[in-house]
Amino acid sequence: MPLRLGLLLVLVFGALVAYLAVFNPARIRIALGPNLAYELPVMAVLAGAFLAGACLAVFLTLLRDLGRSFGDYRLARRARRAERLTQVYQRGLEAELAGSTAAAADAYKQLLAKESEHPEAHLRLGELARARGDVQTALSHHLEALRSGGRPDFLLAVAEDYQRAGRIEDALVTYREIIQRDKANGRALRAIRGLLTSAGRWEEALEIQERIGSLAAGEERSAERGWLAGIQYEIGKARLAEGKLAEARRYFAEALKTDRAFLPAHLALGEAWERAGDRREAVRTWKRAAEVLTAPVLLRRLEQAYRAEGRPTQMIALYREASERAPKDLALAFFLGRVYFELEMLDEAADQFQKVEVRAPDLAPLHAFLGAIYERRGQAGAAFEEYHRALRLRQSFDWPHRCSVCGTTQAEWQDRCPTCGRWNTLTA
Repeated sequence: MPLRLGLLLVLVFGALVAYLAVFNPARIRIALGPNLAYELPVMAVLAGAFLAGACLAVFLTLLRDLGRSFGDYRLARRARRAERLTQVYQRGLEAELAGSTAAAADAYKQLLAKESEHPEAHLRLGELARARGDVQTALSHHLEALRSGGRPDFLLAVAEDYQRAGRIEDALVTYREIIQRDKANGRALRAIRGLLTSAGRWEEALEIQERIGSLAAGEERSAERGWLAGIQYEIGKARLAEGKLAEARRYFAEALKTDRAFLPAHLALGEAWERAGDRREAVRTWKRAAEVLTAPVLLRRLEQAYRAEGRPTQMIALYREASERAPKDLALAFFLGRVYFELEMLDEAADQFQKVEVRAPDLAPLHAFLGAIYERRGQAGAAFEEYHRALRLRQSFDWPHRCSVCGTTQAEWQDRCPTCGRWNTLTA
């Protein structure tokens, strides 16, 4: 309220009281103590009460306005400080995006000098330390960020630092804290799975994988089924190594139920029957698998069984039938030639290898076998030429197996790629 208007109202009110006092001369006795009393005009008492109330109202209004002004001042001060801190942080981000990590780190440190608990600055400094391989400094900054605010991304950064530092149990505890807050956090679940599988803790990994599989959708489901089958297979392998054959067969069967084309489980299931003394069931297991899979490693198992039983025609028929189902498969054509060679059917072997050579002339194993055929025939010159070609190619003399996921090549088939850690990916 403007001061002039307030004074005008007071004057008007005073004049009104004086006017009314003339026509209302009545007085009122007010006792202030046992022996202290005053008689005052009624209008004076009314005027005094009004003025007292007005003064109180003005005082309370002033007090409220002062409080509001002080609050606005503090908010403005905080806003200015926050703006200055944001500018420093933005300068660090811009330097980091420009590739100047040293300038970025200086900006973040300046920010921490002004606000030691700034979580974003600690997070960025932790990321910079991790990028240069300083895991301990990264962990220290990420822990400081976590103390400033328990955001999930801070927890994830701490867990990843623990993992890089080799503190597996601390990493597992932190990842599990994340999924307690967010049960569908796929990144944390997959990290736990990776740690457990690396440690060979297959039963725990199986529980986590089942949770991941329940969250997978679309194209992810196929990949997650591969993980599930692999973990079930590994538990079966462990039971097989312990001599628990029935349990091993059960887990191999579960892996095949998850993924019918999971070759390692087919092979291991037959092996489990063989160890139990039931060779017939082992062969039956591999034959059923060969009806849907043409993998050379599977055919090799059956070939060995037929060889032990003295059934060479079955050995040849095995690869012929597989080649008929997959006529473009060079590996099957090559292994058929190898069977001919091992059975001393040199003409058939040479013919088969020459057919393969037309399609793939630069395979060292092929020329090594051709050299061996010519050597056995007494054709030393031709044998030398083939051996020389094989050596010049600088390849392994074993048929190569390539991982369908990471593309690395292995000399021998393995149930799990040693490079990317995925199961059932090595193909001839």
